[in-house]
Amino acid sequence: MAGTIEFTKPSDALKKLLAEASVNLDGEYVDLVDAVGRYAYREYVSKVDLPPFNRSAVDGVAARFVDIAGASESSPILLKLTGSVDVDSTEIPVLKQSEAILISTGAPIPSGADVVIPVEYCAISGDLVYIYRTYPKYANISLRGEDLRVGSIIVRRGTKLRPWHIAALAASGYSQIEVFRKPRIAVVNTGNEIVRGVIPNVTYYVVTSYVRELGGEVVYSRVVSDDIDEIARTLREAVEVSDVVVVTGGTSVGARDVVPKALLKLEYSREVFRGVRIRPGRTASAYVVRGKPVILVSGLPVAAYISLDLLLPPLLGKACSTPFEFELKPSIVGKLIRKLPNEVGFRSFYRVIACRDRDEVLIIPLRLTGSGILSTLIKGNAILEIPEDFEGYEEGSIVKVTLINPLVNCSDIVNGGHDLKRGDSTQ
Repeated sequence: MAGTIEFTKPSDALKKLLAEASVNLDGEYVDLVDAVGRYAYREYVSKVDLPPFNRSAVDGVAARFVDIAGASESSPILLKLTGSVDVDSTEIPVLKQSEAILISTGAPIPSGADVVIPVEYCAISGDLVYIYRTYPKYANISLRGEDLRVGSIIVRRGTKLRPWHIAALAASGYSQIEVFRKPRIAVVNTGNEIVRGVIPNVTYYVVTSYVRELGGEVVYSRVVSDDIDEIARTLREAVEVSDVVVVTGGTSVGARDVVPKALLKLEYSREVFRGVRIRPGRTASAYVVRGKPVILVSGLPVAAYISLDLLLPPLLGKACSTPFEFELKPSIVGKLIRKLPNEVGFRSFYRVIACRDRDEVLIIPLRLTGSGILSTLIKGNAILEIPEDFEGYEEGSIVKVTLINPLVNCSDIVNGGHDLKRGDSTQ
């Protein structure tokens, strides 16, 4: 079983992995200011009404609607100005018939007032104010609890905490919050060529940086030679201290591709799938050891990135009770500038440049193969995914791409010496 590859559809591979492997993350309390970017371990509700009282949304004049109804530029209404109220006022005056009170943005609404007229539609003369515009009742007033009421849900379990969540939690009186602890990831790089320093271990940096970008922490990392017993010992250690193990290299069927055999030497290990119908990264595989997932990816950096991007986010998303589209990346639609083929039966991930040319977006292919060519991820800013049942896209096709870097201007690409018509080799 370990010596053969039976390529699995990407969707089936993912379903198998999510069904057979589990990542169990406990909760931990962190200070609220340190919680941004983390995932809420439980539901949090508001303990207060926000705003806590009716307050003015503008600088202006608080009045009664019945007193200002019908006011206009040609027929202003005159009211008596009896006081003012600011954000930090401790005594709030009471408004009576035909009276008005100056009010600042955020200040409490005086009792009796039910409308605020912006200052630009008022003219003050001594203790009198002219109103030049009619507003409906409760206009320019933020009502108590209209933002959040006591018991309103601020975040649900699995919510990724963003700055606005932190602000709402702080306003509700929370100083700490329980979040999922960071997933602990072990990274094992295999290959005699790496151990001997023949080639630099760049895939290690791709994998560990990607893990940290997802919010995980690398708790164990080793570089081992292509020796079954050494790999097995290292993997046994890695499984003990981590939630997920990522292994690079040794995933194919050559004489030195022994990682699958080493895995099956471990107690309570089993294969989930061996090979995925994706390009690049078709040798990606998954195993379970004592219930923990072990993901095998190519030793080539681009293939490793594509494989991890397919498998790891949903796995961690399940652990954090988030939706399936964990860490969903932005996408954009554009016109393909030349034909792109696909091998039917495989889902292909082309590295491309998405650029804006006047009022349209152009998609410039870089390449599909060349799993070790890091520069295509540097030059490119998007990934074009071609489904396994497509033969490819014709020139001029409108396609959707996933952005991995910001959109650029096509003129900048041309000025940089890139040939829009030719692109780079796709072979």
